[in-house]
Amino acid sequence: MAQTQQDEIIGSAARQLEIRLAAGREEIIDRFRESLISVSSPLVSTDELWSEAREHARLVLEECCESLRNDTDEATVRANMALSLSVGLSTRGILQTVHPADTLRSSGLLFQITLQYLIGAAADLPMEQSSECLGRAVSALNHSLATCLQVSAAGYDAYLLNRVEERASDHRKRLGRDLHDHLGNSLAMAHRYLDLHELAVEQNQPAEQSGRFLRRIRQALDEAGDYTRGLISDLRVDNGSRRLAEALREYAEQHQSTGVELHIEVNGDESWLPEAHAEELFLVLREFLRNSLTHARPRTVALEVDVAPHRVDCFAHDDGDGFDPSCTPGGRGSGLMSMRERTHALDGVFFLTSTPGVGTGMRMSLPIPQDAKPVRERVTS
Repeated sequence: MAQTQQDEIIGSAARQLEIRLAAGREEIIDRFRESLISVSSPLVSTDELWSEAREHARLVLEECCESLRNDTDEATVRANMALSLSVGLSTRGILQTVHPADTLRSSGLLFQITLQYLIGAAADLPMEQSSECLGRAVSALNHSLATCLQVSAAGYDAYLLNRVEERASDHRKRLGRDLHDHLGNSLAMAHRYLDLHELAVEQNQPAEQSGRFLRRIRQALDEAGDYTRGLISDLRVDNGSRRLAEALREYAEQHQSTGVELHIEVNGDESWLPEAHAEELFLVLREFLRNSLTHARPRTVALEVDVAPHRVDCFAHDDGDGFDPSCTPGGRGSGLMSMRERTHALDGVFFLTSTPGVGTGMRMSLPIPQDAKPVRERVTS
């Protein structure tokens, strides 16, 4: 009987907390949006993206409320299935273009804001009841956000696979046109002059005439051979992802001090980058390297670039002296300003953190316009 009474007390407290959470839902979402703006999240870069992100936040909060209203496994499964379906459908649209790193960051912000609100809403409840209710709500919140992350990651993977297939399809079409226009034309000319040569031989035309046809046949076959060798050479070329890495390594080798361990990794196909993006990306990363090797006295410098068809993400870190970003001296200050300006000129996002005695870290993200022409298409067209 005492246990039943205790359950009823906790249930009543949970309902109070659920009512307060439901009443504060819009306040939480407003705080969530302000936090996204403060970190320049792509989720608030357009009205369409924010509309979807806001709806996801509401669904997460609703599942949290559901867990407070009805603490049963069946209710949790039902709410989670509804959340998965809704998020899954929306992440097959505009939201599937959002990088998982941004989705993870936004989930962390929503968790932190909601948790703060729940703690405040439960402040006047008895300690035992508030702990039980908060535990229930936080478990549901964590479960909901994990579901969103899993479904969003699947949507992003689907988007990348679709873009890769589109690029491959475009490449096949372009290759087909080139084969038809170049190789096909040369072979057709060779066949045409071969027919004329055979006709000249049958009609006992002068040797000079048949010799002229043979020279034209050889010329056409030489053109076909040259094109084929060039095509094979292009196909054997590395996908381009090493060009940036090699350029950065070459720069580092010319400027680094003995004993600095350098890690540079480029993932994806660099040919997806428009020329302006590739150039600005190199200049920003080179400036990070220059600052690290010239000023920071690091033991290790690491750069990672992830290139996708619609976006490039860069992460850089050194374990050097570090500095106070609010009072950067001389050339370093102008260099950091240049890095930000180059990034923002391409509608990108730039973050830099540094702590004296600890090191410096940088993150840069550049969106690739959907109608941008990749480097390789521009070169071969």
